[in-house]
Amino acid sequence: MFNLSPQYDLLLDHYSLMAENGYQRTDGQFVKNVYSDAEPLKFSQSIKKIVKYFKAETALDYGSGGSNLNTIELQKDIKFIDFIGLKKIYPYEPARKKGKPKKCDLVLCFDVLEHIFINDVPWVLKELFANAKQCVIINVACYKAAALLPNGENAHITVRPPLWWLGQIECISTLYPEIYWALFTSQSHQNFDFLGVHRMKDKIDSKKFVQ
Repeated sequence: MFNLSPQYDLLLDHYSLMAENGYQRTDGQFVKNVYSDAEPLKFSQSIKKIVKYFKAETALDYGSGGSNLNTIELQKDIKFIDFIGLKKIYPYEPARKKGKPKKCDLVLCFDVLEHIFINDVPWVLKELFANAKQCVIINVACYKAAALLPNGENAHITVRPPLWWLGQIECISTLYPEIYWALFTSQSHQNFDFLGVHRMKDKIDSKKFVQ
């Protein structure tokens, strides 16, 4: 249904180089330990509520970077996975050739979509929904990154406002009306807005045209 652009593989090559060698920042600093932060930790309270609501046991961490959500601690002696109530989280990071997509109760996609070339956003969103049994949970950054690609471009290559991302997700969700989705949009590294949990079936079943 959607064809990937040539830029998809080229960007994967860029991110693989960055993961191996580090990257330059916009302020001139060089960072060696690349994409090792576990972005979902900032959203642990919200994720915990979603896990509990769906009685979810498994999740796919799509675009996991260098982190492992199965072992990382939220705070001393409290693992993130135990806090949110999941039994297993499967990491998938194509830039590091780590894991592969696997159908799970939930799909987590944090700090990923803004790194995707605009033509390929629908393809990636479709893959997120296709691997979710119950719900897709997305966080997307709506601001420029501090990191630069090896070619000098900003690492957040698709910077769009929250409502643009909302529209993209709603369109793809029409292909998976039974699957819920939750969207967090970040205007800065520490500040985010929660746009709620939805599914297209509820809109289709509604007797109202205006949703």
